[in-house]
Amino acid sequence: MGATLERFAALAALFLLACAVAMGSPERGQADHYSCHLPNRGWGFDTYEFEKYGIDYGRAVEQAAQGLAVPAPYTLSTGEVIDVSYQGVESGPRTARLAADKARGIPPSLYKAIAWVESDYANASHSTLYGGVGPILTSIDCGYGIGQITTGMGHLAAPPALDVRVPSARQAIIGTHPVFNIAEGIRILADKWNSAPQYRPIAGAGDPAYLEDWYYAVWSYNGFAFSNHPLNPAKSPLRGNVWNCGDPNAPGYGVFNRGDYTYNEVVYGCLRYPPVAKGAAYPPPLGENTAETPVAPNAPRFTVGDTAVVSGTGNGLNLRAQPGTQAAKLASLADGTVVTILGGPTEADGFTWWNIQAGDHTGWSAQDFLVKVTKPDPDAPVNPEGRLWLPQVFVMPSLSVPAIAAAMSPAKYDACDDAGFAGGCPEMDFPTSFPELGIEPHRDSTPPLTGAQSMSMIGSPQIQVVGDRTVTITASKTAATSASFSVRNAGTWISPFRVRTSASWLVVRRPGDPVDATFDGGVAIGAETAVVIQKTPRKTANGYEARLEITVNPAYLPEGALSGTVLIEPLLGGGGVTTITVKVERDNSLSPTPTATPKAPTYRSVLPGLSAEGGH
Repeated sequence: MGATLERFAALAALFLLACAVAMGSPERGQADHYSCHLPNRGWGFDTYEFEKYGIDYGRAVEQAAQGLAVPAPYTLSTGEVIDVSYQGVESGPRTARLAADKARGIPPSLYKAIAWVESDYANASHSTLYGGVGPILTSIDCGYGIGQITTGMGHLAAPPALDVRVPSARQAIIGTHPVFNIAEGIRILADKWNSAPQYRPIAGAGDPAYLEDWYYAVWSYNGFAFSNHPLNPAKSPLRGNVWNCGDPNAPGYGVFNRGDYTYNEVVYGCLRYPPVAKGAAYPPPLGENTAETPVAPNAPRFTVGDTAVVSGTGNGLNLRAQPGTQAAKLASLADGTVVTILGGPTEADGFTWWNIQAGDHTGWSAQDFLVKVTKPDPDAPVNPEGRLWLPQVFVMPSLSVPAIAAAMSPAKYDACDDAGFAGGCPEMDFPTSFPELGIEPHRDSTPPLTGAQSMSMIGSPQIQVVGDRTVTITASKTAATSASFSVRNAGTWISPFRVRTSASWLVVRRPGDPVDATFDGGVAIGAETAVVIQKTPRKTANGYEARLEITVNPAYLPEGALSGTVLIEPLLGGGGVTTITVKVERDNSLSPTPTATPKAPTYRSVLPGLSAEGGH
């Protein structure tokens, strides 16, 4: 890779400057939801998890990126409008910006990488089988599903929930249907792009066809905070410009972890080194470990001039005056110490020794605790075999290019932060095309959708509620009976539905749930679909019927005669709203309900730097 594409020297030179700059971040707006950790919780949604997740989630992203995944806005019989349709993206530089156009798509590989970073391509909780139904994946900051959607999903969101305890139809379908979740994630990424130039800077010529030009929009998907700035002094200047995305053959693997990189570098890293299916082996690098170019088994680990990092010592690596365990000890190098290879290798006392320089110290250390730091080359081909999407070629912003280094000055970010990002930080605009340096932006290489791939993933759902339309619950001050009903899909594919009750003491839940659990929406799957109910050996059922129960929470039960209603409402397709009338009878002889320990929700780890203003 040419010198113009290197950022490492510039990072090292600017590292001390960045350390002196306050680590500002956008002001956190007022949260639009209650916290999702106990004793509070987010919405109670069930969803479907694609069994062939690599193919089906990838196809849904490709459709959504072109505005083909979900229906145009539609109105339910309740009068609510569901709209997660693609709004299109703007185009052009700051001085000649063109209005949003739905004909302009989003590079699909880019959102595939975001979805992998956000959720590991999972829409349901980690306890849910692929091809099965279970609770939606929910983060501690109330992010839902494969796109970890937070914007608009809160109890106090705008557009609002129907009530602090009742999700809107739009919230419910995003939380229950995986294709709508992906479509909403695409909408949010498009919104981040369209926030320039009013509230965000512009990369390149603002052309949505180019991967490099999405740099600031990707940054904003996780929050436009300084924690994701490439000169964040908490990040090692030797980390390289993209994460390895878990590929053991990629640069930085075994040396740097995901948390060592900014969100942009993590996403673009997965764009370059796409993952393989979970549990599968990564392909060997092109040109290596093959019959054509065998790797010598005793090839030296380093060459003179290499950079290495001390790793895995625990108590430090001895730096000695000569090769050998008995030579004079000059220093002890802690894990993370960066060294330069000066010479070697030499064999002594059962170890391979290298002459290294660490700061002001020069000496010999055993190679067992030295890991080579390699630098990604955007032109180096990545073996696509078995990966969930095609590896993409692009050039990250290089701080060795003066125009980019100037735009990435921490002082300019802070000035824009202080202004509340009004005006869109024009001094942070940077070019992505440098013809004189041989640098040009790149397009997504994903092939266009074929006719079959463009076919709808929505199906023809038809909800059907099975059970009595009038039920009686017997309750005391400490216990209550329950009444069962089920929701079927008499049509095809996924039938999402919402459940709401007329009173806070009236509860719908799954059988076996804790007494204080609630159920806000779920899915029924058509009989034409094999739903996985056991992983090993694999067992399936023809479709999925959501079995639920109605009860009351004795702790919230007011005095006097009571009655209420439960509404089961289809969010897509036909079937109509079903009303179940609930009557409550008193019986103080009922035994107390056993105390149930609430199930701990499955949370994913989230990157730091999220803000209510800039989060996804």
